[in-house]
Amino acid sequence: MPLRIKTKEFDITTSTQNISCIGAYCKIDRYLDPMTKLNIDMVLNNQNNASSKAPNQRDVKVKCKGVVVRTEPQDNHYNIAIFFNDIHQNEKDKINKFIKNLLSF
Repeated sequence: MPLRIKTKEFDITTSTQNISCIGAYCKIDRYLDPMTKLNIDMVLNNQNNASSKAPNQRDVKVKCKGVVVRTEPQDNHYNIAIFFNDIHQNEKDKINKFIKNLLSF
């Protein structure tokens, strides 16, 4: 899923490798210190159910704030784990619904 993480110093667009209602795991091309605070924008796109929904119902936007809890170097990139430390319940509900929908296929 597309994921945009930003601070005052940078703006990175990547995609998630793993997601839950409380965090995400993704690859980025730069090192981020653990405890770096992030503004996060995600687009949840259910490709598995795309044919049965109208285009405007497939993409769900989620906004929240997070903090880097782990940074792991690997080859030419870094794997980072993000904890969503400021996320409204309705945003969690969107993620939860998205995951349940994926698991139902």
